[in-house]
Amino acid sequence: MSAACRQAEARSNEAPMASNPRQIHPVAFFGLTFALSWAIWVPLALAHFGIGPLAIPDAVSQMARLLGVLMPAAAALLLTTRAGGRAGVGRLLGGLVFWRVNWRWWAAAGLVQPALLGLTGLVYNAVGGQPPVAAAPPVSATAFAVHAFFLLLATLGEEIGWRGVALPSLQHRHSPFVASLILGLLWAVWHAPFWLLMDTFDQFGPGYLVLNVLFVLAGNFYMTWFFNHGRSSLLLAVVFHLTFNLVNVAWLPVTTAVGAYGWFIAMQGVIAALVLPRLAPRPRPTGL
Repeated sequence: MSAACRQAEARSNEAPMASNPRQIHPVAFFGLTFALSWAIWVPLALAHFGIGPLAIPDAVSQMARLLGVLMPAAAALLLTTRAGGRAGVGRLLGGLVFWRVNWRWWAAAGLVQPALLGLTGLVYNAVGGQPPVAAAPPVSATAFAVHAFFLLLATLGEEIGWRGVALPSLQHRHSPFVASLILGLLWAVWHAPFWLLMDTFDQFGPGYLVLNVLFVLAGNFYMTWFFNHGRSSLLLAVVFHLTFNLVNVAWLPVTTAVGAYGWFIAMQGVIAALVLPRLAPRPRPTGL
């Protein structure tokens, strides 16, 4: 094999990165993301609680709130275009098709969240938790495909921003732990008006928001672990995020039972504690 071929093969095995993390400051990314998402969600939340002159039908609100979920990706693409042009955008989106990651990480990305949700449901029901966690009613293949499409869209809207731009930019300036803590806190705050629009808030009240914050914080630490050790594959992060959404919505809605949700968060907290010392990727060997 010629030297040129070896170099081309080496480049093809490298994980594509978003535009240079030096070029996009976290303040710019989070500021733009919050501005874009909250410009959609805050009016919807005010209308939901009957505050102000707006009257937005629920059907319209449910569709419009999805647009806010896409704004982290919109902010990432806008800032990456300004910083790195089409080449930068190509590198950012290239992470969505980067699959050259050890199979163990793919297995973990696809199985960790379903396993945690299933274990939570089994244990919670076995100890007599009320209300019990029940499997979601079966749906048609068409209905499942629609669910999957919108959940995938929402996941891409978040992960292109959070793991594609925010996490690399934060880790360029801070340790993986501090970067994860900052991202987790801001990710939770960003969700706040969206969570106010959910039926679970109307049903369970402010305490449910606290559970949501703990859920995001704990999960964010081991998402950093996945991302850093999975060669910065954005596709891996999307799979990990999507499996939770699919299983929790379409099969076993653990988060709709407050007690079970608490158990699930506790399990996530245990995993987060285990991976904290291992957040930083292992340094690659240098030389021959």
